[in-house]
Amino acid sequence: MGIDPNNSQQFESYVPVYDAVPETWEEGREFLVEQLKKISNAVNVREIGWFLDEELLSGKQLFPGTSSANDQQFRSILRMVVNTGPLIAGLNPGINHNILFDVNFTLISLWVCGTNSATFKALTITGNDVVMNATQLVITSPMAFNRSIAVIEYTQEQ
Repeated sequence: MGIDPNNSQQFESYVPVYDAVPETWEEGREFLVEQLKKISNAVNVREIGWFLDEELLSGKQLFPGTSSANDQQFRSILRMVVNTGPLIAGLNPGINHNILFDVNFTLISLWVCGTNSATFKALTITGNDVVMNATQLVITSPMAFNRSIAVIEYTQEQ
């Protein structure tokens, strides 16, 4: 079964659309409470536009976990931005990321954006050119950049 493009409530991630409410207050009250819950949930699970150098909720959710304690709950995706500073062309020394990387850590996305203000070039570095280990980011840069940041999105739950 495919996603119905006319149904914005597929995953209740959009503000609900409705054009009728019940006529009586008794029925209307229950309807309004449910609609307010849907609106609150839709607003609260949006992607949050803050990209800061501290661990924050991204507003994104991942499918339920595999442990019995979390098997019915969506998992919150966290975001951290790391200032990776100037990069040289080639392999750069490891840069500490200060993220707890343990058995509960799952990487969702990782990319580095570099800017060279002298040559007016900017690039996103991903894939095997950005490796994260337990303590550091190791970046192989295709060119020199005088400014760069890494954006890391991850969960801390199984």
